[in-house]
Amino acid sequence: LLLIVPLLLALVGSVATAQDDATLQTAEDPELGTILTDPEGMTLYLFTRDEPGVSNCYDDCEAAWPVFTSEEPLALPEGVPGELTLIERTDGSTQVAYNGWPLYYWVEDQAPGDVTGQGVGDVWFVVNPADSAETMDVPGMATPSM
Repeated sequence: LLLIVPLLLALVGSVATAQDDATLQTAEDPELGTILTDPEGMTLYLFTRDEPGVSNCYDDCEAAWPVFTSEEPLALPEGVPGELTLIERTDGSTQVAYNGWPLYYWVEDQAPGDVTGQGVGDVWFVVNPADSAETMDVPGMATPSM
């Protein structure tokens, strides 16, 4: 018993550390369900005019929709399906992509949990991690080929 308790505490600590080290987090929105956020709880969006692995948001677009960046290694929270990758932008910088789709912030979101970018221009949408790469059902978005 004296050996089991420290072993269990070490295991619980490693699970908590793994979740704390995730590149993304999830949040529950009362209307939109589970959505992806950054580690501080700021909502992340996808742009339906992007292509899998390619960002098409630059200049004025990027000023309104700053890119989400992170250092490797990239890690999803436990239980979130899919894959995180870094894509290279035309300026040589990198951007985090979820299931191939580049991720962005919206400058109008002021606090964790804000989702004011949802549906902007009918091309900007929050990301529901329950959707797989094949079923990310967003109007006007092509299905990524993985």
